[in-house]
Amino acid sequence: MTRLLALSEALARVHMGTAEHAQSVAELAERVGARLGMRGAELRTLRWGALLHDVGKIEVRREVLNKPGPLTDAEFEEVKQHTVVGALMVERVSRFGKVHHLVRWSHERWDGDGYPDRLAGVAIPLGARVICVCDAFDAMVSNRPYRSAMSEAEALAELRAGAGSQFDPAVVEALVAAVAGDDSLEDARIA
Repeated sequence: MTRLLALSEALARVHMGTAEHAQSVAELAERVGARLGMRGAELRTLRWGALLHDVGKIEVRREVLNKPGPLTDAEFEEVKQHTVVGALMVERVSRFGKVHHLVRWSHERWDGDGYPDRLAGVAIPLGARVICVCDAFDAMVSNRPYRSAMSEAEALAELRAGAGSQFDPAVVEALVAAVAGDDSLEDARIA
């Protein structure tokens, strides 16, 4: 575990904002996961998966991670490997159990057009679906080298537009409720 945390800290030094992003994604993922009925060990696994979902970016070149413009196809392919690399790193730490699955599949899409394994729908573990939505939301409301932050309302509209294709619709609605502070979905359950 200490080695992974050291790698996360090294990544934060290489890629601007990574530590804050991981923490924000983890906090939001816990709130969303709780709304979807996750409890105890499942929620702890979700938190670790969210904190470590980008750890594989330590193997992506700094100039690619911090590029101010669009990535080339080759650069995007390099970035996409961070899920596989991160999962392999996390898998070596036995106490993390299923965390490596969440890291590997945090960029899968509801419609099967994600990466690295093109999983779809409920074949993607719930925790990975939660991380995917929370990661996208936090990325949209944060400044990036290639664009300014969106407002929360704009980001929520983007998530809703992607519900059913990129994102699990139930997870999107749970995130919307979490951001709004609505407690009506606290006991929601999904497949």
